[in-house]
Amino acid sequence: MPSILIITVAYPPSRLIGGRRPARMAAGLAARGWQVTVATLHPRYMAPLDAEPPRHDGIEILRSHAVMPRVWFKAEAAAPAAPSAARTTTLGESWRKRLGTLLQRVEFPDDYAGWLPLVLPQLRGRHFDVVLATLPPATDALIGGLAAKLCGAKLVLDYRDPWTEVMTADGSYGLPRAYPPAEIRLHRALEDRLLRQAALVLAVTPKMTRWLAARTAKPVEFLPNGLDAPPPEPPLPRDKPLRLVYAGSLAYARSLDSVLAAIHLLRDAFGPGQLQLTYAGPHGAELRQAAQKHGVAAWLDDRGQLPSRQAMDLYRGAAAGIVSVSARTDYSYPGKLFEILSAGCPILLCGPEDCDAAELVRQLNAGVVDDGADPQRSAAILRQCLTALPRALAGLEAWLAPAQVQKLDGLLRGLL
Repeated sequence: MPSILIITVAYPPSRLIGGRRPARMAAGLAARGWQVTVATLHPRYMAPLDAEPPRHDGIEILRSHAVMPRVWFKAEAAAPAAPSAARTTTLGESWRKRLGTLLQRVEFPDDYAGWLPLVLPQLRGRHFDVVLATLPPATDALIGGLAAKLCGAKLVLDYRDPWTEVMTADGSYGLPRAYPPAEIRLHRALEDRLLRQAALVLAVTPKMTRWLAARTAKPVEFLPNGLDAPPPEPPLPRDKPLRLVYAGSLAYARSLDSVLAAIHLLRDAFGPGQLQLTYAGPHGAELRQAAQKHGVAAWLDDRGQLPSRQAMDLYRGAAAGIVSVSARTDYSYPGKLFEILSAGCPILLCGPEDCDAAELVRQLNAGVVDDGADPQRSAAILRQCLTALPRALAGLEAWLAPAQVQKLDGLLRGLL
């Protein structure tokens, strides 16, 4: 029985998006005869958590602590202060901010570096055929490289997001800060060293696959995330009023402004009794303000933050599920794209015409793309979404999660 160690900071019961891909891999490989071990953090570091305990059939889970000062800083900052401690709180926040900034610059390769000295001792004396590190964070890759040497294993790097390709001096991509050139070179040197060690590199989008293939002579394989379930057949009837659904964050310069502008132009044909923009996520206040600015506050249905399952249920029967891609995330397939497809819901992709996600929507004939450059065009595209008849989404067999795990199984066995 071949054995694999998966390195990932996030794993169920964590609901963080970074834990879903390794969880699918672990379950799928265990079902295909692999002896699977997952090294991950204790759940306390990976909130929010699912209320229901997850099943880990046939999978060994190694959980460890980490020295992560910035996690403490964030927890302290979130704690309510007593009314009489206003001055002390202000000084404390200032101190935490300065120290957090310093740590951000010295923790290498990132703020998960304090996990490394606590996870590696768990692996001493163990043998694995393959070590798969899924990143970000970059610490996963560093631990994976060291663990592969320690355990006599082949190293596989699994890129959910890029590493140094998005480190820029002007902070133009969706990272927390800009990076000085010297720091970028230091990260680049570490990443190049790990790419030389890796026997196989995986990437979730075509653009990332091209980036990585240009940097290593080792095999680089496109292995996207997939649909957990096929869309329903026949297609679900649409709810009344018609619903546009966006579930998730609006961070990294994502925006629904083009949708709000289109609703404004269509408000006479689709009043608030005929059309609702349903939102579930942490940025309701900002979206309500934007809707007020566009004069369509009555069309907004803000559900607040919902558990993942309830948020995904919103897509069933919706006229369209919205996927927002900003210029800072144009290399990605947003995770919700596959969740929307599984729900059998057409996609309204708001983002650059030439981004990978837009290409996929067109390839699968799964919806429409709006770059938001022209409000009149956005309105015409939205009208197309609202007046289209429900239809079954076809040709998705190769994009189902089991098909992707089957491909992964074949790639890994090719390394043995």
